[in-house]
Amino acid sequence: MASTLNVLATFTIIRSTFNDFIPKEIREYLWSFIRRFSSDFTLVIEETHDGSSNHLFKAAMAYLGSHVLSASSASGSPKRLTVGKNENVRKFTFGLDRHSEIVDFFHGVPMKWKYNSDVNTTNNNQFNSESRWYELSFQKKHAEMVKSKYLPHVVSMAKKLKNQNRMVKFHTVRRERWSSSPVNLDHPMTFSTLAMDGDLKKTIVEDLDSFINGKEYYKKIGKVWKRGYLLYGPPGTGKSSLIAAMANHLNFDIYNLNLSAVNSDSSLEFLLLHVSNRSILVIEDIDCTVKLQNREAGDEVGGFPHVQVTLSGLLNSIDGLLSCCGDERIIVFTTNYKDKIDAALLRAGRMDKHICLSYCTPSIFKQLAANYLGISNHDLFCRIEKIIEEIHVSPAEVAGELMKCKDPDKSLENLIQFLENKASEGTSDNTEGERGGNPKQEKGSKSKNSTKSDVTNNSITFLALGSGSKTAGEYTVKAELAPILRGVLLKHGDILANCLLNSMQCRSSFLEIVCGIIQKLQAAKLEDLTEVELQSMVASVCDLESVKLELDWLHKRLDEIIDALELVKHSSKLKEDKKRILQEIEQMEKELETNCHTEKPETQNKSLQVQEMKAETEKLSETISNTEAKVSHFQGSLVDGLL
Repeated sequence: MASTLNVLATFTIIRSTFNDFIPKEIREYLWSFIRRFSSDFTLVIEETHDGSSNHLFKAAMAYLGSHVLSASSASGSPKRLTVGKNENVRKFTFGLDRHSEIVDFFHGVPMKWKYNSDVNTTNNNQFNSESRWYELSFQKKHAEMVKSKYLPHVVSMAKKLKNQNRMVKFHTVRRERWSSSPVNLDHPMTFSTLAMDGDLKKTIVEDLDSFINGKEYYKKIGKVWKRGYLLYGPPGTGKSSLIAAMANHLNFDIYNLNLSAVNSDSSLEFLLLHVSNRSILVIEDIDCTVKLQNREAGDEVGGFPHVQVTLSGLLNSIDGLLSCCGDERIIVFTTNYKDKIDAALLRAGRMDKHICLSYCTPSIFKQLAANYLGISNHDLFCRIEKIIEEIHVSPAEVAGELMKCKDPDKSLENLIQFLENKASEGTSDNTEGERGGNPKQEKGSKSKNSTKSDVTNNSITFLALGSGSKTAGEYTVKAELAPILRGVLLKHGDILANCLLNSMQCRSSFLEIVCGIIQKLQAAKLEDLTEVELQSMVASVCDLESVKLELDWLHKRLDEIIDALELVKHSSKLKEDKKRILQEIEQMEKELETNCHTEKPETQNKSLQVQEMKAETEKLSETISNTEAKVSHFQGSLVDGLL
């Protein structure tokens, strides 16, 4: 031990003497001479390069910051780290302390990093500035790999880490310019807490992920890396919450653009030119913020005399050459009335994906109950779901009631009271309407989404009315199908709004096909249907969807019925197997009773076999019970909830 200390002391004295008596220039020359015979190569990455900020230095700082803490337990790792956080990042950021080193392995090759800093002083020994740089050392034979693969990897990973850790900002317009002080968007909504039908939520997430990973694809097909979404539906159905969830999922900034605050097309162009990459541009209530309604509707532009943003100016801004000045952007339009928007705005390339956010469904209610009350099931659920299927209530209204009380029992009881009151209000409104209490309706001006029918020659003509009391189309169907059509229009709106064919005769024929399918389902029981019949119905629905009839609700129900029919067949087979095994058990038990006084090995084996067969029947019974539970909701009408 003493000899070791003596060696260390001697080495320290020699090193100190060498540094004190050998000039710095000579020391550097000696080190450079020694490095000539070394197989190592070192890259110096300074904070500035050619008089400006060195992006590679910042990338190295971010990249190494993600490695230092995880590598701190390894042998030879730095024992001192820097740590910090500011308002622009979500998590703590770590880094190397001055003169610290760390080894990063890339494809099995060690990459040695060292962080250095030096204080620059003036002639008066006053602090002037600080120089900072990284030294990256590796074997010379890997120089090409470092240049072509490792350094691009560092830059790419640093960008990804930075995007993941940055705070989402919310930008607004002030005096026709983006505010110079955007605020942090601390909205807690994510897709895991967003109350939305599961299939729709999955589709949106997959579409966003496909977009964010599609840089090379967009480049390959020669299109700008952007995507447009149209969110439409009644107020309170979750449009703003969905936008917040999208921003948190992608970690994109939100630029909220109120077109009524923009006075010219040139101002609009300026604003869109200054939207950053990796952002969501939100234009809410596109149908009413400015007068950009459907040109075929004949609306005049006199309602907003001070607004000078034109439809052509908006189209050029979001889909013309101006849209090429940026990448990785999402544009979201929202509206309560899709039919008011000009068709030029709705086409692919401007609004690539149309997402309908409708009233609360049983599925959405269960998600809200899980979020607000922490429960997934309750005795009152069935009652609430039944009322929700019969009335129009927004998810925001349901959430507002659930927030009033944290006790599940009391909260659900209050919600039932609220829903029943809403249902009774709807009934009284309908009664007053039938008595002719509304003078406007007496003149023929009906409210949005209402229907009118007249019996003529064993057929019924329906007038599907859109907003503004303008006739969208005249549909004539058989009298026996009239109640079904009325239910479809009231539940799902005008399912032919986007139909590619304009002939009223063709449209009416399509509606008769839809109503005929529903009529067959109403009259049949699950076990009476065959797979061939159901597949034929699905084929008809697919044909109708190909000409833009909105029948996803009916398509989904037919798929559910087909699955349920398969389960019924499977359950029948299991019952037959169970019956056969029970008969075998009965026969074997009789044989055992006959030979009960003997202790032959055959008797013992047969007894064990009986026990195993009984256990198998118990499993079959459990499987049959579970299968029947899955199809229990089809024991009644096959169209429950469709109308």
